[in-house]
Amino acid sequence: MVNRLLKLVILIFMIVGIWYGISITIKREVPKYDRKEAELKILNTMQTKSAEAINVYTYGKSLNVDGKISNVNKDNFESLKLYITDGLNYEENYNLDYSFENNDLLFSSKIINSGLVIDDLENGEYYIFARLKVNNSVEPKYYSFVNSSDAENIEYYTVTKESKNRKANIAFCEKDYNGKKYNLLTMKIEDATLPENIYDIVIDAGHGGRDSGEILGSVTEANVMLEYAYSLKNELETLGYKVKLTRDESNSSSFTTTNMYNSDGRISIACKTKAKLMISFHINNDANKELTGFEIYSPPKSDLNFATEMANQINQLSTITFSNNNSFKQTEGVYVRNFTKAIIKEYANTANKKGYEPYNITTDTPYLYTIREVGGVATGAYVDGRNTQYSKNEYYKSNQGIETYQLELGYIKNDIEIITNEKDKIVQAISKAINEKY
Repeated sequence: MVNRLLKLVILIFMIVGIWYGISITIKREVPKYDRKEAELKILNTMQTKSAEAINVYTYGKSLNVDGKISNVNKDNFESLKLYITDGLNYEENYNLDYSFENNDLLFSSKIINSGLVIDDLENGEYYIFARLKVNNSVEPKYYSFVNSSDAENIEYYTVTKESKNRKANIAFCEKDYNGKKYNLLTMKIEDATLPENIYDIVIDAGHGGRDSGEILGSVTEANVMLEYAYSLKNELETLGYKVKLTRDESNSSSFTTTNMYNSDGRISIACKTKAKLMISFHINNDANKELTGFEIYSPPKSDLNFATEMANQINQLSTITFSNNNSFKQTEGVYVRNFTKAIIKEYANTANKKGYEPYNITTDTPYLYTIREVGGVATGAYVDGRNTQYSKNEYYKSNQGIETYQLELGYIKNDIEIITNEKDKIVQAISKAINEKY
């Protein structure tokens, strides 16, 4: 009887062991087979000629590609989209802006803070292409990307959700297939721990140190905005975000009007975080005493939905009004300010007088440096040290841009009472909009 029981126990252990071994083998082998199948499917659909990726960058939570496809017949052209697939079950298309230069098809992301949102993707491996459709063709043509920039591969971390993060490695690689070499732009997403020096959100309290900003009696813009920064930081951390301040009590004394690009300046501090969002707090001056209300300045070529939602929340939860300033206004409370031709000419004249090459500024370049220089290549950052009044922005060519909004919370003479007395309400409105978007 004992021997039978012993044999039965041994048999059960053998069966369990065999099943466990088979399960482990299946778990290890199926993904490899699927990945190989996916790559073969991808390689079979690709054109042998590649599209040039002139810029591959993230802005906020979005991945963007600017590039060129040579020898495209304009008269036979129908559409061009950015295409992403895992080669198996997932595929999606995103609109691109495009134009023709002779027979070259130039393209760029239509909206820099929307479209291909990395955080929305599941864990896995993805391939990114240009999807070209020509007239009278049933099937589109898929062009892989060859890297024509000097930018490095991107290591992107998703915004913290329920104390968890994921990492997306965005990189170029080369594959041999049927005796030919193919270039691929790939993205691999997996669970990861957020590094100590990486953050979700940056808060920039305008001015500080020897730069007080606007002043009304004993009230300074710098001090009031620092209070706002602390308050919003606390609110966002309660919601689970990892937040960095560009200045606090420990570093404010060293700030000036020209050292923002130094290694310990506000722009460098922000860019080092690789955050997805930055809120920069300011108060407007009262050169025109009839102006009142708050203004949210947004990056150009961006989806204004978030800025609009933030403006609406501030308007609903506090008594501060939408600004009555109509210059650069896009919608109630939302503004986009770029360089004008007159200011570009003024900057060029200054460069000529001081003996340095004028910056390559266009009417699409953001005028506010907080928006422009923190966004890197996405927003046309340009401070490279040629104007010796300012240090070089070490991140002006960064391909990981922080989506930045400058909040002018009102005009100091007309609105300071509301700004100081309703801080909690305004901060609550901002955090609510952020939590819904991010």
